Amino acid sequence: MEAILNFDLSIFTFFQTYLMNPVLAFIMKVITTLGDDGIFFIILGLVMIFFKKTRKAGVVVLGSLLVMTLLNNELLKPIIERPRPYNLTRLPEAAAEAAAAGKDFDWVGLFGKIDWTIDRFPGLAEKWNAGYAFPEVVERMKPTSLSFPSGHTSSAFTFAMALTMVLKKKGPAIASFIFAFLMGISRIYVGVHYPTDVIMGAFVGILYAVIGYAIFSKLYDVVYPKIEKAIAKKKAK
Repeated sequence: MEAILNFDLSIFTFFQTYLMNPVLAFIMKVITTLGDDGIFFIILGLVMIFFKKTRKAGVVVLGSLLVMTLLNNELLKPIIERPRPYNLTRLPEAAAEAAAAGKDFDWVGLFGKIDWTIDRFPGLAEKWNAGYAFPEVVERMKPTSLSFPSGHTSSAFTFAMALTMVLKKKGPAIASFIFAFLMGISRIYVGVHYPTDVIMGAFVGILYAVIGYAIFSKLYDVVYPKIEKAIAKKKAK
């Protein structure tokens, strides 16, 4: 855990030292907001369903996002139980908030094997508290969910990979992966995710799309021709 958090801190420090400025902060906040609850990607998937050329892509994208929601948010996050970065650097306040909400402030995930409570590692806690100050933007957009893996990043890479596998066109693939990359960067920039959350979010997002494609592409190929045939038969009457 110590090595992981030291890696995360080094990336946070790089962002803070070289990348923080008002213009980029505004751009990153806009990008990260587009990923809230996956609504942007869901809307794109629904729009694709209305056009015959992209209908299958829309179905696979929406199916893959469903897989992402179930596996990422309902399975992995509760198992890993990693706190958000701003909880690590404000342990007394976070502990008080958790107690007020009737929750334990323990942060031991993966069946009790990963201990995220850095006050048990004084050197590490001191290094984090002394070495990094979160950008102001995080104060206005603190999520209350768990941190690992990044849901915004997962949904962005799920969308990009699912779209690429179905359409097999370079333009949409490049554009969607660039946006997914920027989504991941934005989550680090605004301070709501660790870099390792984002890296894993990208990896599992691609995996969710592969699973979604395997299920929903075949389902579409079986079901959609039957729907078309039924509609044609009804029109013929």
